[in-house]
Amino acid sequence: MFLGDGEMIHILCLFVKNLWRWSFCPLWALNLLLMVWCSGAIWYQRWITGAAGRGIQIALFLIVSAVLMGMSFKYRWVLWIALALSFGIMAVWFHFLQPTGKLDWDPPFIRMPKATFSADGKAVTIENIRDFHYRSEPDYDIRYRTETYKFDDITAMDYSVTHWNDKKPFGHIMLCFTFRDGRHLVLSPEARLERGKLYELLPGFFRRYELIFILATEEDAIQLRTHHRKYEKEEVFLYPTNTPLEISTFILKDMLKRANDLIEHPQFYNGITYNCLSTMAPTAEKLGFKFCTGWRGTFNGYSDWNGYRTGWLRRDRADERFAEYKKRHSVNQYVEHLKDPPDFSARIRPWIKNATK
Repeated sequence: MFLGDGEMIHILCLFVKNLWRWSFCPLWALNLLLMVWCSGAIWYQRWITGAAGRGIQIALFLIVSAVLMGMSFKYRWVLWIALALSFGIMAVWFHFLQPTGKLDWDPPFIRMPKATFSADGKAVTIENIRDFHYRSEPDYDIRYRTETYKFDDITAMDYSVTHWNDKKPFGHIMLCFTFRDGRHLVLSPEARLERGKLYELLPGFFRRYELIFILATEEDAIQLRTHHRKYEKEEVFLYPTNTPLEISTFILKDMLKRANDLIEHPQFYNGITYNCLSTMAPTAEKLGFKFCTGWRGTFNGYSDWNGYRTGWLRRDRADERFAEYKKRHSVNQYVEHLKDPPDFSARIRPWIKNATK
């Protein structure tokens, strides 16, 4: 038996009436947010095809709509139970999602770095240090290095923030270690991208990306961003820090151990809760630092201001305002007009005396 126009109009009016009535109800608002979360969790899973994902989302929407229309019905509690069960099943399923580490990775993310420590713990040999030579972002020569470093040779740890399209609250964080023999090693926590995919913020909320600690040369990790990323304008800032050498050594050692652990125990990357800055929190907390937890880890684009304010970033001009300090440490201005400068690392460090101009 089909509903007539009158019945359909009555049901629609009932729906709108209850929508307005319950739109200010905290419980209904919570349900609506949960429905949005469930829809995103389903939509961004690889194993769900577009049609199947839409079907499950429509089913969730119909359950919520039924609850909404059932607000005036005597047995609406049955619908609330159905809704609670649906969300509960989704939460359990999402909780048990596990990264595999075995997807079809984009070439720059195929190899995981591996660190082998010497018996006395004073040196490390790192395999799969990325040293790609880029002609453009999708056009590059695949090159990897194996290097041995002595921890006693660390002379500095610099801090890098990259902004996209001048989005100051958000950024990409990297650590740059300098060694006595002039070599530089970049540590860059990133979302490990699948072949042909670009990073997007929303999928990262729903366990779509896995974590990788990229270890690279500065000519790879930094020059990629200053010269070749075109879909979003990237501006790289590099700051010297007042980090004691023993702390710099501890940070590098611990991050290398965690990079090794990712090979056997993959983890998810999340743009809010476990991003390029907050992934460093377990290491920082071992030292008693809290700078990359809470909102500071989310709005990581402001982490340089926090470092400047607390004195962690080294200043060489006493009365310089932060805006001026930051502008002076934008490395794009020193190298973006040059093609593969041989003294790249010197040029991006204007605070070093006698650096090439």
